[in-house]
Parts: sequence; C-alpha cells; structure tokens
Amino acid sequence: MVSLDKDGHLIYKGLLTAKEIATIDEILNALKEEIPQIESDLEETYGKTVLYRYYLGKFLGELLMKYNISVAERRRFWDEIKTFATQETRIRDEGANSVTRSFYEQCYVLSQQDLNVVQKLSARQWQDLLDRVGNREDERIFQWIKNKSEKIREDDWREFEKGLHLYLKNKDTSVFTDEELFEVYDSIFEMSKYWRIAFKQFSKDFPKSDKIKSKARRSKKYQETCFKLKKERRVPLDDDVFSEAFEMAMK
Repeated sequence: MVSLDKDGHLIYKGLLTAKEIATIDEILNALKEEIPQIESDLEETYGKTVLYRYYLGKFLGELLMKYNISVAERRRFWDEIKTFATQETRIRDEGANSVTRSFYEQCYVLSQQDLNVVQKLSARQWQDLLDRVGNREDERIFQWIKNKSEKIREDDWREFEKGLHLYLKNKDTSVFTDEELFEVYDSIFEMSKYWRIAFKQFSKDFPKSDKIKSKARRSKKYQETCFKLKKERRVPLDDDVFSEAFEMAMK
C-alpha cells in the first residue's frame, strides 16, 4: 500500500481514508520494530544459515495471517518490508515483478517444508532451487532431497540444477511415477558428480590447458551430449555415456 517517490518520500497508493492511512502507519511501525529484532535474534542464534531463513519464513507466515495478506499481495508486502522495515542490506536484484526471486518469499516458501528437508541443503543451494521455478514445479523434488542420506556438495548441486533445467524443457513430469522421477533425479545427479571428478582430473593432467578456462561452456556441452546420446541410443545415463560425453566436450 505504500512506496517511496523519487525523492524518498512516503506515498500511499490509492484514495485512502484517514482511518485506512492510520492503519497502514500502524502496520509499518510494527514492522519497523519487529523485523529488525527477529532478524537480529535469528542471526545471533543461527548465523546466516538456512535455519535463519527457515525460521524467518515461519515468522513471515504469521505476519501474512495477522495482516490478512493475500497471495496476490505478497510480493508488494515483501517489498515494503525490504524498503521500510529491515535494517539488512539486501542488494540482490529481485526483479520488479517476480515473486519467486524475493528473499522474503523464498524464506516463506522454505518454511513450508519439513525441517529435515530444509537441512539437507545450504542457503545458497535453496536459493538456486527456488530461483528455478521449473526445477521445483514438481514438488516431489522435495521428497527426493529428503531421501538423500547426506548433504549435497555445492558444486555438484550447481551442475545438477543446470542439468535438471536442461532435461525438463517441454517435459511433463506428472506422467512419471515417484520411482521413475527419482531415477531421473538420481541419474542427473550422477551425471553432475561425474563431471566434477573428471574435470578435476583433467585439470591435474593438463594444468596449462586453455580448456580449463572455458569450464562453464564445456559443462553445458557435456550435459547436452549426455542427453543426446541417451536419446539416440535409448540407453540410460551411465558411466559409459558420461565418459564419452566428457571426451566430446573437452575436444
């Protein structure tokens, strides 16, 4: 309901009565007091870990109910917290309209998951997943994460996210059973791990190679080749496919 003009002055949106303005001011004042305190308390307890975001999301969920904020209004509400209430410097570009890239929206979404799922990934890994809406459109990915016996390495996760994004183009995963979908996730994850190990060995064997500098481009080619070989030969993603794709990517 409020924003700042180009000179930094508070402006109210719409034609509001004095009572409505007073209510908005009351909410703003409450947010200015509550948000910095809860963020400070959580940082003292959890640092800037994923648990900080999880429990902040729990608090934000209470605010949504307390102030009767609809789904359509959530992004504006998060922006108002970011602009008027928090004392944190949140400089990440969240876009003007995208709800999913909002820091506070991601905290809220995270808080809707089971805690034992949340703890399987770092704050950065969750941000990557929540940014990529297509990768989490099928919510069974949260169950797959929960089933992982160990935390996932940051570098493996980045490659997994890119591979999953590439695989999911124009695919309807609702036709997959849980077992079939989890097998897809597992195979793409193994593909990602193979890349990390193989590229590390290549870097040791050829430390002066210019190919090391083009890692991102070659990683993309590796993934594309893996999926191409799988489709053409109608074979599963396995070490044979990974090995051949890696050699082709590093030519």
